[in-house]
Amino acid sequence: MDITRFKEDLKAHLEEKIIPFWQGLKDNEFGGYYGYMDFNLNVNREAQKGCILNSRILWFFSACYNVLKNEKCKELAFHAFEFLKNKFWDKEYEGLFWNVSHKGVPVDVTKHVYVQAFGIYGLSEYHEASGDKEALHLAKRLFEILETKCKRENGYTEQFERNWQEKENRFLSENGVIASKTMNTHLHVLESYTNLYRVLRTEDVYEVLEWIVRLFVDKIYKKGTGHFKVFCDDNWNELIRMVSYGHDIEASWLLDEAAKYLKDEKLKKQVEKLSLEVAEVSLQEAFDGQSLINEKVEDRVDRSKIWWVEAETVVGFFNAYQKTKEEKYLDAAIKTWEFIKEYLVDKRKNSEWLWKVDENLEALDMPIVEQWKCPYHNGRMCLEIIKRVD
Repeated sequence: MDITRFKEDLKAHLEEKIIPFWQGLKDNEFGGYYGYMDFNLNVNREAQKGCILNSRILWFFSACYNVLKNEKCKELAFHAFEFLKNKFWDKEYEGLFWNVSHKGVPVDVTKHVYVQAFGIYGLSEYHEASGDKEALHLAKRLFEILETKCKRENGYTEQFERNWQEKENRFLSENGVIASKTMNTHLHVLESYTNLYRVLRTEDVYEVLEWIVRLFVDKIYKKGTGHFKVFCDDNWNELIRMVSYGHDIEASWLLDEAAKYLKDEKLKKQVEKLSLEVAEVSLQEAFDGQSLINEKVEDRVDRSKIWWVEAETVVGFFNAYQKTKEEKYLDAAIKTWEFIKEYLVDKRKNSEWLWKVDENLEALDMPIVEQWKCPYHNGRMCLEIIKRVD
């Protein structure tokens, strides 16, 4: 498959499969988008609505408009924006709630940095699509909140009560450890600040963007390994020996994206070197000839294939190809896309992508839509390839 056909294939998939599916989940009665669809394609119209999902849908339709200029996508983004500002925004303490009921009544009022970051990501993208000043104001306010209430000397405290009192980071911890700091949350703060700076170009956002890039280079990256730490204590000491191949390959290109805006040439070169190191190690260690395996915890290797991991693999390897012009990366990106089409894109009508297939490539009975299962990874994969090839 040549690059032009690769791009056209992804564009058609975005326009014919992903956009119509998420458009179909619009809740015209209570606002926002339905929060749950099970493996058998039953939509639960009374499921809680998560802010992660809503913010990512806001980003997705805004980004689709910004790339494709499809007016319908701008309308769909507006629908997500209205629900975010009216139902998720805490009018008393500011910031975004974790989730609300299907009618928009607050259910879990926890404040998590992860959610605030996706709020910034979605709102800044929506501002670019619409010119809406309120969206930009909310994005900037979230940035200020993260910087004043959550930021510490070596990263962000992640989980808080409604009134911004610190609490244990249970929402972003797993594998039996409670992590004070996670690579995952910090990666999405990096990505949201990159987007906010791209749209806003103010010095205060730039300074923090450079600071968080340095944090990744100096503290989160395990030098010479091609891997990032995953779950850590307050001082970025690992709590568990773990490699998340999906987060590695995703970070390789998101750091590269941030580096475009860096004024410090030395730091920029460090990021470019690191980014390619990660892509190469991902290719050698985790790419099995058709797609990327999931993770390694201690010495246990999980060879299952997860929707978001494969989507980020396509972008990560394509980014490495653009940097090096080495065909092995392009080949891996295209092979991963072929794997996705065969095993992860759900062939059933009115569906989208499966969550996961096991190492025998059997689909697991997992939701098609829920708080974490969203159009952001696979939608962004399509949009990135369209932009990069054009």
